[in-house]
Amino acid sequence: MKRERPETQLHVAHDDETEKLREWWKRNGTGIIAGVVIGIGGVGGIQGWRMYEDSQAGKASVLYQEMLGAAAAERSEAASAAAEALTSKHSGSGYADLAQLMLARLALEEGDAAKAKIALNELIASTSDSVMRQVARVRLAVIALKEGDPEEIRKLSRAEAGDGFSSHFQELLGDALVVNGDLEGARQAYQEALKGVTADSQAGRLITAKMNMTRKGDDG
Repeated sequence: MKRERPETQLHVAHDDETEKLREWWKRNGTGIIAGVVIGIGGVGGIQGWRMYEDSQAGKASVLYQEMLGAAAAERSEAASAAAEALTSKHSGSGYADLAQLMLARLALEEGDAAKAKIALNELIASTSDSVMRQVARVRLAVIALKEGDPEEIRKLSRAEAGDGFSSHFQELLGDALVVNGDLEGARQAYQEALKGVTADSQAGRLITAKMNMTRKGDDG
């Protein structure tokens, strides 16, 4: 939902080029943000992160593989059941953290953003892993972007400093500000995002392209 801002704080160019820019972002921007691993889609790519050992690691591993297999086969009910079993029976393991991410993913696939937020906030509250907390916050920021809420993204980015995540938050903030029409604010966010990536990397080139698009909106 867009928020009203005073004219002195919100740069809005009403020319055709800016309107084309906004439409481009709505169609394409949210699909390529924050990288493949950090994005809402995949869970399996994070499985190597700080997995905990516990007395029932074997059973947890089996459930985890069942969860991934069911999700890959688009059997959402089976994937959800395995994820909930992991969170209830193996709450002290890293598998439980990943299960919460899966529950959030499944909720979003069903169009239930509120349920996804609950799963992600539960992960933030329960995990002892600072990396997983930041992953959950980035995914909450992706939801905030889709809801047009840049202030929520700012709030999430300030919650806990973490190396390697600032660039993701700033890129998402820039995307949200573009959709809301604040091209100058978006440009500043992208400049901050570039500080955390290598300029000639894929991420760096993408952020630079987005920043250049905001400049096009000022022409004319």
